[in-house]
Amino acid sequence: MKNLSVKIVGSAMILFLLSGLTFAQEAGSETKKQIRKQVKEQTATQEKNAVQTQNQVKEQTAVKEQSMLQEQNRMNQQTRERFRASLTEEQKAILENKEMAQNEKRKAFNASLNEQQRTMLRENQEVRKQQRNEFRNNATEEQQQQMRQSRENTRTQSGKQAGKR
Repeated sequence: MKNLSVKIVGSAMILFLLSGLTFAQEAGSETKKQIRKQVKEQTATQEKNAVQTQNQVKEQTAVKEQSMLQEQNRMNQQTRERFRASLTEEQKAILENKEMAQNEKRKAFNASLNEQQRTMLRENQEVRKQQRNEFRNNATEEQQQQMRQSRENTRTQSGKQAGKR
């Protein structure tokens, strides 16, 4: 009888321990599921925030670039107006002459420029060159690809036009 009660008590203890382990495993797997769910939610939130931050940075950069371009355009326009204001009637007549070929106009116009006008043209060319280089250096890969494609298209068009002549 003593043996039987020891077996029953032992079996009961084993069953109790097994049920406790099973409960702990189930509770542990539920906790793991909750933790995984929380991690997924946090990751999704972090990715969403990162995308929003990137978009904000892109928008701010675009606004800055737009304002810089507007300023450059304004300065270029002022430079052109100053140069036009410096032209003599003779120089304007050369530019408006419909009978001269473009090459002849260019030669005659360049010959008529005074030193101040030549200086203005040189300075303007240098500024425009700097602006082009600045743009090229700051362009994104996509913009650089577009510029390469545009140059290629221009070369193709020039080649077709040269063949027609």
